[in-house]
Amino acid sequence: MKKVTLTIKNSAENRKIRLEDELSFGRTNLAQEILADSGLSRLNTTFFRDGDEVLVVDENSLNGTFVNGEKISGKPKILADGDEIKIGSETYIRLEIKEDFYAETQNDELSGGAKDFRAGNFQPGENAGQQTTFSNQNPISKVENPESGKPPFILIAAGLATFGIVFLGLIGYLIASRYEPDPANRTGKPTPQIIKSSVIPVRVIDPLGGEDENDLDDLISSWEVEEQELNANDVEEIKVTADKGTSDLKVSRDFFEQQRNKSLNHAGAGGAERLGLITTPEELFGGGVPKQKAKLAELIRGGKYKQPLDFADLAELRLNGTLVEMPWATESYVLDVGGSAGDGEFNSYDFDNGSQPIAPGSEKYKILQRLADNFDGQKYDLDKSNDRKQMRMRLLRMYNANSRKIFEEICNAYYQKFKVPLRVTSMTRSMDYQISLNKTNANSFKVSGKGSLPPHTSGCAFDMSRKNLSAEEQNFMMTLLASMERVGKLDSLREGSANACFHTFIYPDGIEPK
Repeated sequence: MKKVTLTIKNSAENRKIRLEDELSFGRTNLAQEILADSGLSRLNTTFFRDGDEVLVVDENSLNGTFVNGEKISGKPKILADGDEIKIGSETYIRLEIKEDFYAETQNDELSGGAKDFRAGNFQPGENAGQQTTFSNQNPISKVENPESGKPPFILIAAGLATFGIVFLGLIGYLIASRYEPDPANRTGKPTPQIIKSSVIPVRVIDPLGGEDENDLDDLISSWEVEEQELNANDVEEIKVTADKGTSDLKVSRDFFEQQRNKSLNHAGAGGAERLGLITTPEELFGGGVPKQKAKLAELIRGGKYKQPLDFADLAELRLNGTLVEMPWATESYVLDVGGSAGDGEFNSYDFDNGSQPIAPGSEKYKILQRLADNFDGQKYDLDKSNDRKQMRMRLLRMYNANSRKIFEEICNAYYQKFKVPLRVTSMTRSMDYQISLNKTNANSFKVSGKGSLPPHTSGCAFDMSRKNLSAEEQNFMMTLLASMERVGKLDSLREGSANACFHTFIYPDGIEPK
């Protein structure tokens, strides 16, 4: 196996690290390696190995990741020996790949520090007296018998003893692994069988997108991603509601398209990264969503929220009033969400069994049927594909009832300033819908299995597109969101790359997580 070394250099440090598997860099403990560079995001960049290949991926960092001067985004990029990676404001990482992992000598270059390689004069052999962050493999010593060319008897005996110990140890291990319970399973019950379709691995490692379906258990991850743009012709207008309190749901297709067109094509719209942007407030720096996940976990532990794994769970949250449907469009915002909703049969989802058809008569089927019979005055047929699609799109337009007021406050503030509706591109999602989106986009949030907390499954998160905002509008929004975060109303993140949005989580109880 090839040996891979990363040489890190900035004004505060100069060291080398061996890359064994996966290694992330950033300025907080969200990263495995914390670097003293204020320009880094909380979680900035990750290096990882696929056999003898080395890849790097930018974790939606604020200042980006550059390979040999070229900015990367989206899927991981394969690296070559000698590549130079710049992250943050001043951190440079040089990649070194050796053909033979064990072909080391006592004079290995790792005993030396790193020279400045920004000007192309990188010479890792200098500074030979500096101590590194790890030790070399022990060199192989040559043992000689001063009396003859035959090996000493004591070495033969030691070799035989070593072989015997290893052999007996191997036999013991095989017996233990055959008859003893899984050490991770302390209940004494048989370890449950892993169902391949339910495994959600950590990272996509094929940057070219040619994954082998047989290996998806090890390759696929699910990310916080933008949905497909909504086709207005796919959406049926809501013409009836159950009471006056929801009459604002009756929005015409013409009004939606008019509002979306204003949002996309008003003066100054066109491109997320604009000249004239203010420095991103510290509150909106990238690098993960720890406060959002902490709040969602807090709500679940306290019994205040049930994380929806599938659309039946979303339907239940709507029926009990935890989540409320939002109008498709208003004067102050337009919901460009639900574009990735399908029309297939409803399935249940859990991490042990994966996605399974919902059988008529089951509890989840009854929940869906109850909603279909009276979806706020509208009736749907679960046997009709288009009706199932309409139900999904409406469920994806829901938001937490207690967070709605702050959401509308943000939209109204923007509208009062610029007289343009704010374009929202993501709201509530079920876990299975979140997982399905990995097929079209690779960005920040990864679902890794039970216990994963994608913020959009909370019903408290939404994304405001930056792609159609002018520099003045983005500056206004950053200032507003940062001020609201400082007083504990929400947590917001300025996302770049493919998403290019303000991802915002509004605390439903108005209290920051502990």
